[in-house]
Amino acid sequence: MSDRPEKSIFAHKQTYSRKGNSQSRSVRDIAHENERLEGACPHVAHPLPATLLDGMRPSEVVDLIEQRVTEQNKLLRRLRKEQPDRKAVLRAIRADTHVMIASVFSFPDPVAEMNEAEYLRWRRDVIAFARDDAARNGAEVLSIVEHRDETHPHVHVLAVPLCADDNMRMDAKRCHEGHREQDRHRAEDWSGSPSRSYKQAMRHWQDRYHTEVGARHGQARTGPRRRRLDRKTWKAETSRLKAQKDEAIAVARAADARRLAEEQERRLELSLHDTVQKRLREAELIHAIATGGVVEALRQVDPDPVMLERLETPAQMGGWNRHDALRNREMREALSPVLSDGVEVLRGPIHGADLLDGVTGFLRGIGRWIGHLADASPSWMKWPETVAYVTQGMRHAFETPSAASSLAGALETSPAWRGLAEKASSRLDQVRTIQALAKPSLQTFPGSGSNIEKL
Repeated sequence: MSDRPEKSIFAHKQTYSRKGNSQSRSVRDIAHENERLEGACPHVAHPLPATLLDGMRPSEVVDLIEQRVTEQNKLLRRLRKEQPDRKAVLRAIRADTHVMIASVFSFPDPVAEMNEAEYLRWRRDVIAFARDDAARNGAEVLSIVEHRDETHPHVHVLAVPLCADDNMRMDAKRCHEGHREQDRHRAEDWSGSPSRSYKQAMRHWQDRYHTEVGARHGQARTGPRRRRLDRKTWKAETSRLKAQKDEAIAVARAADARRLAEEQERRLELSLHDTVQKRLREAELIHAIATGGVVEALRQVDPDPVMLERLETPAQMGGWNRHDALRNREMREALSPVLSDGVEVLRGPIHGADLLDGVTGFLRGIGRWIGHLADASPSWMKWPETVAYVTQGMRHAFETPSAASSLAGALETSPAWRGLAEKASSRLDQVRTIQALAKPSLQTFPGSGSNIEKL
């Protein structure tokens, strides 16, 4: 940070009309200079493109002003017809009516010497001040740009009056402290020049800027030469301002730390919410599969109509008791190995990286096993007879009172499927308990309702 005695604030605010005159440039001139359009800034030796910090490009502000003036003049014209007694206050917006407020704020350190972090903190406070200042005065900030192509970096702010009942003509002077006080001076016939009231109001405006921005960054209200301060007094003031700036920086850093901590907590809450909701959806899906039965579960995983028909086909003993010994031996030799493989899988618990993966793999394995069973059946054997053979085998293997009426029913009597039903119910209760224990705010996020989705 530079300790040069000229480290003081610079802030200026002025209004402009669309037409301009010999004493004041036009809205377009100011906007083009702000945007650094070619030929619009002869005072800058080597112009660089302006950096748009917020809002629209300055040239777009001009277009928007023209559009709003046209629309407002149409409204004023209609109102003059409807309210002839108010013609004086409903006059049209003329080309020389001031319709834009332009502010500029300069950083006291040169571009080549400034501390970037310090400058960015100052710039953030300037933008906040400019937005608050516009709101205080019934105006709207449309464009904020930054220039670094001159000795000192500076920020330009363009604002326009809000169309309101007390400012139907978009008069920017009503949004400017100096012009308001000057008009009041004339209206109340105070002694002295109206310009004195204008200057006094703008001094108050700069005092406020110094309090809210400048002092927070170690900038004096005015330089020592202008106030004729000796070196000792100036040093004391700069020390006080530096201490004030350090305090403001510490407060800002503490606020940033709090904000970062709150953001981190928020991210953790969102992560917890996402995890809980994901687990809840999975638990609800597994529970729906377990309670809905094998057929409905396989409709989601592998909706093969032939396989589903095989699952639901009723078992029929057929002519077993009329088959000869040769055919019975052929049937046992063909189906027993496949039945044993299936029973072995259906005896144990369902395995997988997580329960949902395990269930998915288990269901697809059932689909493949049914295909193997159909392929292994002797050509002379009807499928209802195969189902009867398998269901009888599973009744003995799983020690159930009676054989199931279909292959799906037999599968649902297996330890694996019964264990899935118990585990699915337990998992759903567990996840719902976790959700209830989570912060109440997590239960109000969009999409927190449960949905059963397909695997």
